[in-house]
Order: sequence, then structure tokens, then C-alpha cells
Amino acid sequence: RLCDTHDVTGWRQQAYNVRQVKRKMRAAQMKKRGGGKTEAQKARRHEQMVEAHRTYIDVAQQYLTKARLSLNTLENKGLSKVTERLKVVEIEDYMAHAERQIDQIRRRVLEGEKIPHDEKVFSIFEPHTEWIVKGKAGVPVELGLKVCVLEDQYQFILHHQVMEKTTDDQVAVSMISEARERFVDLATCSFDKGFHSPANQTALNELYLSTQFCLNFSFG
Repeated sequence: RLCDTHDVTGWRQQAYNVRQVKRKMRAAQMKKRGGGKTEAQKARRHEQMVEAHRTYIDVAQQYLTKARLSLNTLENKGLSKVTERLKVVEIEDYMAHAERQIDQIRRRVLEGEKIPHDEKVFSIFEPHTEWIVKGKAGVPVELGLKVCVLEDQYQFILHHQVMEKTTDDQVAVSMISEARERFVDLATCSFDKGFHSPANQTALNELYLSTQFCLNFSFG
């Protein structure tokens, strides 16, 4: 729409362009299925899979380069409206996602590199999304963010903490200390074993010895 508004040509066939990229993506996905029975068949299938991914990212890179040139042209023309500048920022954000995905596909499929987990993004619309459970027989895949919840004996929620890039053992102390700021009578707390660490046990004991308030923490 920005290109139409400012007479920047080259995107009349945008629907066709999207179909082209999707077609290449599906072709690459199909080549990943099945490996053949013999070593020769497996090797041939692998070559076909690599070539399909190479074609896919080459086409994607062509459109990405074209989009960047169009954005440069728009910037040179001048975008006076705030809404237009915000749209450019949004487009640039998606382009950054595309650059990362192209780079990771190239490294993983073409070069055989194992991508570090902390580089992976599971949703471009919700980049904070984490892979909670990978999934196996009888266990579904879980994506999202873990939330630690502290309840009393009647299941009323006393405190919670969103665990972005955080493990259970990293929130045990903060959950209790923050909860006690509001509920000073908190005297006993039980954790799942995943919250336990020697450092947590020591920190919780030291934290509440200074208050002269006897707390019983158990990790079960």
C-alpha cells in the first residue's frame, strides 16, 4: 500500500509473489519427508532436500532485497505521516525476522550447523514464545511462557511470576521474598523438586533467619 500511495513500482504481482515463496517452502518441506531404503537413495534424497532449501531461500532473499530497495526509495521520497513511518518500522521488523530465518536455514540445512537454542525464534508475532515441551509419545508439544504460581492451602493465588528465559530454580527465592512483602504470615512453603538447589536452600534460610521468623521450606 505504501508503494501504491507513493508510486513505487514493482509490487503489482504481490499475490503471485507470495504464492511463489509458499510453493518453494512446501517443496522444501516435502523433500524432508522420507529418506529412502538404501544409502544411495538416502544420499540422493538429502541432495534433493538441500537443493530445494537452497532454491527456497534464494527466492526469499530476492524478494527481501527487492523490498529493501523499495523501502529506500520510499525513504528518499519522504514519508511525512506518522502512520506511514510506523508501517515502515513494522515492515523492517518482519524483514529482520526473514533475514534471521534465511541465515539459520542456510547454516542448518546447507552447512550442517546445529543452531543454538537461544538463537531460535518460535513465533515472529510473539517473539518471546519459548519451547516448553518438545513433545514425545503421548505428550503434546507446548509453546508459550511458563508462569510460576504460589497458592495458599485454599488454592488462592498469592503471587505469580512470568518465567521468560528462566528455570524453576531461579525463581524460588524471589517468589517467596516478594510474596512475603504482601503476606507477612507466610510460614511454610513446599516446592516441586525442580525448584531445589543448595544455593536456594541457603538463601531462603539466611533470608528468614534475619527476620527471626521461623519458616519451614521443604522441597518435595
